[in-house]
Amino acid sequence: MLVPYMRCPFLGQCPDIPYTQRSPELQGQQYSQQSMPAPQYYSMQDSYGMYEDASGVGSSMSRVDPILSNNPATFNITLFKELTAYANYGNPSRNADILYTGNRGTWTFESPAFLFVPGNLRAQIRIRAVLDDHANVPVNRYSARITINGNVVHNGLVPLAHGTPAGGIFTNWRDLPFNITNLRRSTRVTIENTSTAGADDWIAFDWMELRLLPR
Repeated sequence: MLVPYMRCPFLGQCPDIPYTQRSPELQGQQYSQQSMPAPQYYSMQDSYGMYEDASGVGSSMSRVDPILSNNPATFNITLFKELTAYANYGNPSRNADILYTGNRGTWTFESPAFLFVPGNLRAQIRIRAVLDDHANVPVNRYSARITINGNVVHNGLVPLAHGTPAGGIFTNWRDLPFNITNLRRSTRVTIENTSTAGADDWIAFDWMELRLLPR
């Protein structure tokens, strides 16, 4: 007696099962269940209800379209001046210029002749600055007078904080932007430290840049 669902792929292993030679025209037929039980098949359902494409993303998932823009490019030229007189505090260069109380300094930007068209350009100076790390000195005792090409663009308290971390590379530098109303090929920026703080208190400058923009 054949055990139910027992499979004997080789007839020599099942001597109790009679064997009948099949004719060539019956090659496509199956043995009777008594001789060769048909294997049981169970339908498999994809738990996700979708197939994956080559990228591993389900093909039935809807893809979100990108949101892009392609605005016209704008003209913007920057003349950058790294300030490196003192080997500390600057970020990331580690260098900066320093004006102690009562000091004055002047920096010059030379605009290339082929770029300089006075009627077609407007300009702006940006100064990267911070106070010293003397946290015991009130910030309202620090002030400066800033002149560009002879025009005073700032005179009074500076909107800056004491540099942190003390004694290290400061991380709280701030940009001071000023418009230039009388642009020249040679632009002179003069800063005077007019603070009422002590003689050893100072204002630091990391870099300056002159931005040329179309009108």
